[in-house]
Amino acid sequence: NGLHSSTADMGPGPLIALIVTTPALTSALFRSTAPTVPRSATAAALRCRTVLSAAGPAELEKTAELKRLAREFVLNDGFHQPAKPEMLSDDFVWFGPIVGPLNKQDFLGTVGLFAVWDGFPDMKMSLSDFTQDPTEPNRFWAILRLSGTHSGTQQSGTGMSFPPSGAALDVGPQCVSVTFDEEGLVTRYTGGYIVDRRQGTTGEFGGFFAITKTVGGFLPGMRLAKVLNWVGAKLKRFPKARSHEADLPTRWKGQGRSHGVRTDEAW
Repeated sequence: NGLHSSTADMGPGPLIALIVTTPALTSALFRSTAPTVPRSATAAALRCRTVLSAAGPAELEKTAELKRLAREFVLNDGFHQPAKPEMLSDDFVWFGPIVGPLNKQDFLGTVGLFAVWDGFPDMKMSLSDFTQDPTEPNRFWAILRLSGTHSGTQQSGTGMSFPPSGAALDVGPQCVSVTFDEEGLVTRYTGGYIVDRRQGTTGEFGGFFAITKTVGGFLPGMRLAKVLNWVGAKLKRFPKARSHEADLPTRWKGQGRSHGVRTDEAW
């Protein structure tokens, strides 16, 4: 009460001076107004600094190089543009939403039959920057968008072709990933996963399904697609939906087919 009665008529200036020049009051004021940082947040910040400091210049340089290689590979993956086979490891596999796993030879053989770059010679591949997977450091993700014009003859891979129609290709955002081995070769490639089917004109369809829809081809339902894939597995120089289990790397054998021609016979 003494403090109140002695400062009531002092006005704001003397009161501020009193607070600033009185250590006890200043300390109490800042203790009551300064935000308290939770210990958990402090620990998280320390862990983050530890992780960042552990990534030295060599590691950062390696990551940047793998991102560059991922971009180079996707832009020359054999589907949208002619392939660079030298970038693929011998145990390479491809996965899409429906198709896969395909080994290196089955993948290159299948996409080579489509030759999408002939059907859409002005194909534009808009590819975002790659980001590193948080748990698989050699795996990198990006978003791919496709546009172009059906101004060339598009092959179906099954013997049928589609003459130029002038139809515009507009595929919604597709998620792609590229995984590397320690030598910097691609061991796994995933794509065709539409992440927003409300954009573009092909809806939920990515990959060659988007191409087929654009040129006016037939898109079978899942049941018929399984039958066609079963038949295709028996034929030579025919698009493959899965590789034979005996021709896949050990990690992926359980997802291969147990029937049909082997890779060496297929191509």
